[in-house]
Amino acid sequence: MVKLLFTALTLAAMLLAGRRYYPVDADVPLVSFTLALLFSTVSLLSLGFLIASIVPTARFAQPIGTVIVYPMVGLSGLFVPVESLPPMLRAVARALPPTYAVSLLRGIWRGEGWSGHVTDAAVLFVMFVAFTAISAKVFR
Repeated sequence: MVKLLFTALTLAAMLLAGRRYYPVDADVPLVSFTLALLFSTVSLLSLGFLIASIVPTARFAQPIGTVIVYPMVGLSGLFVPVESLPPMLRAVARALPPTYAVSLLRGIWRGEGWSGHVTDAAVLFVMFVAFTAISAKVFR
């Protein structure tokens, strides 16, 4: 809940601060984007739940999470488009949850709507359900 609250506060702060320098078009669906952001956040946090359920202590969970999450962010298309990656890395990127979160958020921001990103939302939902089910099964 704290992560979701901070995500919502960060989104609001970025919009308010960014409007001064980069005016947001009236066409940007802020409500839909906010829902997509919260949906993506919950989906990606389920991976953290999985890591926390497997690792015995929080002392080890943070570095393991860092080793897992940062390469995923680098391959997700956030900084470099997935299409410009070599074929092997492109295949790896398509198996990672952040890739679908980036695609969903970019599409919603551009006004494409949820119907154009059903696959992204479905993959994030399936990963959420799978990670949550596994973490509930192996939680100590």
